[in-house]
Amino acid sequence: MAFVWSTNEISKKTVTIYSTNLTLNTAACKHFENVQYVLLGVDKENNLLGIKPVDKTAIDEGIYPSDQLHRISIGKSYGRVSNKNFIENLAREYHLDLSDKQGLKYPANFDVVHQILTVNL
Repeated sequence: MAFVWSTNEISKKTVTIYSTNLTLNTAACKHFENVQYVLLGVDKENNLLGIKPVDKTAIDEGIYPSDQLHRISIGKSYGRVSNKNFIENLAREYHLDLSDKQGLKYPANFDVVHQILTVNL
């Protein structure tokens, strides 16, 4: 027998980049269920987009400057981080064509050690 087993698309973490926001699918959102803020960053050396959850303790202790915190909205089937300026810079740096309203979908991975959802650009 030579079965080719199907993958479970629902369990794949995906980040879609739109012109004004980043949208996370349900699987990616599980790492952000108990947070209201995230850090957004780019690792230019490795061409990675990073989204790091910031918990209430880190906010209360002032670990990150408030101007680096971005609100994440979690719905039933998606999460959204809006920051048009960040997206414009990202699109310019990586030559992303975001004129299409469909957005650009990328697979994502959660780095457990660093607690960062990463997207290979």
